[in-house]
Amino acid sequence: MSPVVKKHTVGGTVTGLTGSLALQSNAGDDLQLTADGKFTFSTALAEGSTYEVRVRTQPFWQFCTVTKGSGTVTADVGDVAVACSAAQAQVSTLAGSGSSGALDGNGTAATFADPFGIVIDKNGGLIVSDVGGNRVRKITANGDVTTFAGNNNAATIDGNGTAASFNGLTAIALAPSGDLYAAEFSGNRIRKISPAADVTPFVGTGAGTSVDGNATNATFTGPIAMTVDSAGNIYMAELNTSLIRKITSAGDVTTLAGSGGFGFADGTGAAASFYRPYGIAIDAAGNLFVADSENNRIRKVTPGGVVTTFAGSGAPGAADGAAASATFQRPGGVAFDAAGNLYVADTGNSVLRKITPAGVVSTLAGQAGVMGSQNGIGSAARFRQPSGVAVGADGTIYVADTLGNRIRKVVPVGAP
Repeated sequence: MSPVVKKHTVGGTVTGLTGSLALQSNAGDDLQLTADGKFTFSTALAEGSTYEVRVRTQPFWQFCTVTKGSGTVTADVGDVAVACSAAQAQVSTLAGSGSSGALDGNGTAATFADPFGIVIDKNGGLIVSDVGGNRVRKITANGDVTTFAGNNNAATIDGNGTAASFNGLTAIALAPSGDLYAAEFSGNRIRKISPAADVTPFVGTGAGTSVDGNATNATFTGPIAMTVDSAGNIYMAELNTSLIRKITSAGDVTTLAGSGGFGFADGTGAAASFYRPYGIAIDAAGNLFVADSENNRIRKVTPGGVVTTFAGSGAPGAADGAAASATFQRPGGVAFDAAGNLYVADTGNSVLRKITPAGVVSTLAGQAGVMGSQNGIGSAARFRQPSGVAVGADGTIYVADTLGNRIRKVVPVGAP
């Protein structure tokens, strides 16, 4: 008769969790947790065997550590402790010496001239609109900077790569097709750039008005920010008319929201008003989030054009907290991570802010009102009026530090 093998469970308690945590045991169990409390792995282990519990994945901007997570099973184990705490933002310089220029090269050997917009390509590299020189630059993961299109000539000239010119380059947006779109603030056009760097017209006659229509007759007034949805539709903010426009992949232009004048009003379509919107991003549900710069607010625009205020009291400032009471100072670029957190380049404050899906605002890095270029953790880091922000698939944040002429990299680190 075979001896009876005693088996025991392994479990413990998780504290401080905000988000989704995956634990793994050496028995091969994966356990998904979304709240504080007790947990137990499903596979019982034979008495006398060893156990080991480790963190497989943790929430964005949290660090979770395991104590009493390994040993030998002699009875049911219930004292494994998993403690989660908020991570801090570590800021470093990916590229740019700080001097204004157009030098290609690696890391700080390269120079930029007022980097403004920033997007991430399918390979994890960066594409940057370098507005001071009307150039589109590319940056690899290891910091190699090259010029993709454009030159210092402020004109609307088609062509390949550096043979092409832009007239007041501002925002860029990357479509699912791999085509890049570039906005001309002074040229009042949207240009198309193929993966092979061929620059061609897309939408806009060049007239400084805001007329809906198709690619041959639609007009714009100071396009400043763009984002693209999964179907390839472009959403654009106009600075000088404070309108939010939609452009289909076929080049048909409509106005989604805004009265055409400066103001502040929630409402639907033309009943809503903005005051110099400076950034725009789209969430997984197709809602737009607009950095309403001179109103010091973040606004939400549904696919049907219904505009509400997501965060910001309207008063200029840098107060963290609940959405309605938090304050901003001329917010610029905005971008989402995979968990639905919205990151804001708070341009006037020279800080990087985070807004959770529930609307809780915090400052990740920088010190409000203090400009500089220091790398460091949290408030020890400095920015010089950052304008662009993008988030990689792994949660890494990239910031176009405009007046600092640098591209900064922000990653979570455990609190010391």
